[in-house]
Amino acid sequence: MAWFGMRPARSRGAFSIRSSVALCGILAIAIALLGRAQASIFDSARAKLSDITAPALLEVRAPLVAFQNWVESLGTVFSVYNENLELKRENAELRRWQEVALSLENRVRRYEQLLNAVPEEVMPSITARVIGESNRPFVKTMILNAGTEHGVRKGLAVADDRGLIGRIYLTGERTSWVILLTDLSSRVPVMIESSQRRAILAGDNTPTPALDLDLAGGTATPDTAKPGDRVLSTGDGGLLPAGVPVGVVIEEGGDLRVALFAANAGDFVRVPEYGVPAPPTAAANSAPASLGLRPTAPARSTSSVAVSTTLVPKPAAGAPAPQSGGAR
Repeated sequence: MAWFGMRPARSRGAFSIRSSVALCGILAIAIALLGRAQASIFDSARAKLSDITAPALLEVRAPLVAFQNWVESLGTVFSVYNENLELKRENAELRRWQEVALSLENRVRRYEQLLNAVPEEVMPSITARVIGESNRPFVKTMILNAGTEHGVRKGLAVADDRGLIGRIYLTGERTSWVILLTDLSSRVPVMIESSQRRAILAGDNTPTPALDLDLAGGTATPDTAKPGDRVLSTGDGGLLPAGVPVGVVIEEGGDLRVALFAANAGDFVRVPEYGVPAPPTAAANSAPASLGLRPTAPARSTSSVAVSTTLVPKPAAGAPAPQSGGAR
């Protein structure tokens, strides 16, 4: 009798387990479909959640970074002597290049003064700290501790002292998310410094993004891009500021790729406050209004009107009518 009394309990337990699994499956499918249809809802929720958890992420990341640096330093204990010799050689080489760079800088400055060239403006930037990483919604995403309260906007570039890292794709009030150049969804217009040729830097989830010259238009030649050429960002479309270092061209398996200068981001990054300049016509029309003036209409020529409206005096009574110049 005891055995028959236990069977209903097992049946109820198995039924509850099956019901829970089925309910979880239905919820998972519903969330997946909703995420496909309303991606902005999840982006907003993700931004709000990162704003709330930003202080905790900052505190948790600090000891992890310290431990990682300590582990990496253990491998250098046995190679300190060789690295010291290598650093001395590099230091001597850098001193020689420093002299060359200073000489070229002075020469360029004199040329700019002679040509009365317009100096480049210093672009302001926001310094932010990397407080976390995520594999959603892209393969690898960085989380920064700066958001809309600090002036960070969607689409701004993210770089460090070495070069370009990625772009802001989602902003919260105190945090922002960065899509890296290596991501499959990243497409950035770049320029080959030696040939001034435009190209597209296409991420493919590898450490070295592909360099697509065909999408930029024109005919590619062997001198267009070759291994060792530097790659810079362009201001095409107002997407990124021009002249930010990106990487150097390399060749892998017959394809041209780019070895990024900032392959591994550090703890701190810069977000340049870049904006697309206003068109000259819009600036010209808005300037008088801001000064309280009204733009004057251009003067029109009235010579033809004067000729067509010239009045010929009427002859006096009894006087002969004037003859035409062709009459004899």
